[in-house]
Amino acid sequence: MKKAILFINGEINLPFCQSYIKRYYNDLPIYCADGAFNKIKVSSTICKKLGLIIGDGDSIEQAHKTHVPYQLYYDQNTTDFEKALLWLIDNQFQEVIIFGFGGGEMDHYLGNISSALAYKAQIKMTMIDVYGISYFLTARTHLKKVRGKMISIVPLFELHELTLKGFAFDLDHETLKFSNKIGTRNHAICEEVFIDYKQGEGIIFISHQNYHQFISEK
Repeated sequence: MKKAILFINGEINLPFCQSYIKRYYNDLPIYCADGAFNKIKVSSTICKKLGLIIGDGDSIEQAHKTHVPYQLYYDQNTTDFEKALLWLIDNQFQEVIIFGFGGGEMDHYLGNISSALAYKAQIKMTMIDVYGISYFLTARTHLKKVRGKMISIVPLFELHELTLKGFAFDLDHETLKFSNKIGTRNHAICEEVFIDYKQGEGIIFISHQNYHQFISEK
């Protein structure tokens, strides 16, 4: 599967990103949306692997446009995140690891969710920040080595017949609704957990660290 790393213009913790990429994704190419370049340009370890800046030119500082190849799109009907996703899809990437997805202005974050949802059938997306990993749920999800991890499930905007096994709060064919009942701040009490649902869309969030209320059993 052809994979890449993408930086977009949200909250970016550079020391965390540098360490995480070195540990897990050191062999992947790196790209960024133009606004994100203003945040990562001070990192020589990231920029030396940066292959392309993608955007419409309205966010990047003019003085830095020539440092890295730039893919310019004039279309104002799509965000720079969407432009980057379309470029990755056009270049046969099947999976993208995204940094800078959340944080910053709330309308950007909600817009990122909307954009990601629109393209999730064309490219697999994994969003990573200092708190954890998130991605869109599939109908059946099996997670290993997650005992103690906080796991939240947020419906977009409904999940029907959701079943959770291996959690502190298991569910049996429940319906989650964004305006009513959502599945945040749960945690795994088993090494392996199972998630199944019949219909709808949702995002799963998995913490890097153990949930603060988790008490390890001997």
